[in-house]
Amino acid sequence: MASNKYFNLYRQKQEQNLLQDLVEEAIKIHAIDVIYLPRVLEQVDKIFREDPLANFNDYHHIEAYIKDYDGFQGDGNILSKFGLEIKNQITFSISRKSFSKVFGSEMNRPNEGDLIYLPLSTAVGLYEIKFVSENNTFYNLGQFYTFDLQCEQYAFQDENISTGITDLDENIASGSEIFVLNIESSNGDFTEGEFIYQGDTLLSASSRARFVEYASSTELKIKDLYGSFTPTSGLVKGAISNSDATLSSTIDTSDIRDDYSSSNNSFENIVFIDFTESNPFSEE
Repeated sequence: MASNKYFNLYRQKQEQNLLQDLVEEAIKIHAIDVIYLPRVLEQVDKIFREDPLANFNDYHHIEAYIKDYDGFQGDGNILSKFGLEIKNQITFSISRKSFSKVFGSEMNRPNEGDLIYLPLSTAVGLYEIKFVSENNTFYNLGQFYTFDLQCEQYAFQDENISTGITDLDENIASGSEIFVLNIESSNGDFTEGEFIYQGDTLLSASSRARFVEYASSTELKIKDLYGSFTPTSGLVKGAISNSDATLSSTIDTSDIRDDYSSSNNSFENIVFIDFTESNPFSEE
């Protein structure tokens, strides 16, 4: 039998707008304000589909409802052959209408790989969007009204995060490994946050890093190191400032500055295996 022709459950624009407004209001009441960081791609590797030069230099405030009210989901902290991995997962629900208001024509949906900054006092952290569910509720009145963002705690991979938000930028910088380049002379001054490199161009460089600051007139603090800077590889160039410098020595990757968790220098003086034991399995 045919459905009642006097009731149209899928093409009533007024009812769809009403439900969208109710969903948006409910999210605004129970949600928290998060910061959305779009990923900016510079040069995508065609084989691995990765971008080593990706950066996050823009942000947008938006309200999001945390669907995992009873705690983090996922595998939690696991110890793998690559070390300790944190697999905390969380799901955010945001209104499609709010997203359209915030981003306009810039984006029509959240993208996998973008970041969500959760500024709670007990759970400050960055979360990477792993999957965007666009049909979490199945055609209520013929429409979808929210995006569900399935996120995982972000594993920092040398991307540049420079948003201008002091708490966020300092939190990221404090977890970065800071190395030191020793130079003989320089032509001009490097700009904070710019890429410095050795090679013809930044994309074809044999080594590159982010410039942090001058530790002294002959020492450059850098982070996000890729490759190895050597005096025989030519001048160290700045991608933005067009400055250059001459190295006096090869970078010592065991010399990590400003990283409270680094203890690699002390490991060199520790003996892990005692070869004086003739029978390590005996109790005598």
